[in-house]
Amino acid sequence: MNLMIRLKRYFLLGLVFLFILLIAGCGAPSTGGQPTTKKLTIEGYDEPMIGFATMGQGTTGGQGGEVVVVHDYFEFFDAVHHADDTPRIVLVDGTITYTSSYLLIDSKYTNAINIASNKTILGLGDGATIDGISIRIGRQGDPEKNIIIRNITFNNAPDDNISIWWGSSNIWIDHCTFKSAVDSNVDVTRQANYVTLSWNRFENVGAKGVSIVGGSDTLPDDADYLRVTYHHNFFNGTAGRNPRMRYGIVHIFNNYYTDVQLGPNASCAVRALVEYNYFERVQTPTNISTPPGFIVLFKDDPENGDTNVYIESGTPQKNLPTLDQLTDGTNYDFRNRKDEWLNISNWILYNYSPEDPNNLPSVILEKAGAGKIIVKYE
Repeated sequence: MNLMIRLKRYFLLGLVFLFILLIAGCGAPSTGGQPTTKKLTIEGYDEPMIGFATMGQGTTGGQGGEVVVVHDYFEFFDAVHHADDTPRIVLVDGTITYTSSYLLIDSKYTNAINIASNKTILGLGDGATIDGISIRIGRQGDPEKNIIIRNITFNNAPDDNISIWWGSSNIWIDHCTFKSAVDSNVDVTRQANYVTLSWNRFENVGAKGVSIVGGSDTLPDDADYLRVTYHHNFFNGTAGRNPRMRYGIVHIFNNYYTDVQLGPNASCAVRALVEYNYFERVQTPTNISTPPGFIVLFKDDPENGDTNVYIESGTPQKNLPTLDQLTDGTNYDFRNRKDEWLNISNWILYNYSPEDPNNLPSVILEKAGAGKIIVKYE
């Protein structure tokens, strides 16, 4: 009898001991004393978001969503495709490229990928490459919103490298390098809104140009949209569209232009504030096209001020809005909204602190483009 009692006691003590071991084991690292949860960090010249992308509903991308590492076209497609608006941070590892054989697998696998809302796309390490693929943000009747793309090199796009259109909004393109494309590098059209392009390198030798804001002279409704900021970008020998602007509100500050024939070009009542930039060997730093757009070179002194630097460059053109210029009799008539155009201080309503444009060549060459931020997931 005493033996049975002692055996039960030992058995119970054994269960208690195993339970204590189990509890201790659950709190311990699983392998080699290392945590099992990876952490996403960004090092290097990681600059905060500013500009129009901070307005509207704000731009957070895939913040709070799962982190997915992708290595090829199919993994990338599944992670970002327009049918899935789930918040997600997509880390691109290496080069994402396309071949026409993918169409034989499924007709949806084309060389143009539509990106869904609430996504952050980051090049892992010192950057990744998307080659031979056009990135599209928005489709007719299906706008997307809240997308961040950083630390990617884009090359050989069959159309635009990136198209932001059809009412899509709150997009931040940062620390990317843009090379060749059949059409433009980044176009913002069809009532897209609240976009910032920052710390990018545009080196599209042979392409039509860098960027269009507003796709047609015949879309005056775009004037309530197309709010775009370009800051701290490097326009290096680009063909044109630096940018080509219609109807919207465009803020171009602290950019570095070199060996460019034509800088920002304004038409169709666009309101463009072009300030604190550095133009080097630029034949026409700023230009007004017909029907006229408006370019101001210094917000605090629109009539006489100019905050840009010109080295071996031509004479910039500016055009202050006046009541008689708010219609051309055909495409638009904004005279009943004159206060929105004539009050230049209200064009740009976010906070920003431009730096001395004389420092831009060294600052931008050091900090702009893919590889200048380092994305780690470990």
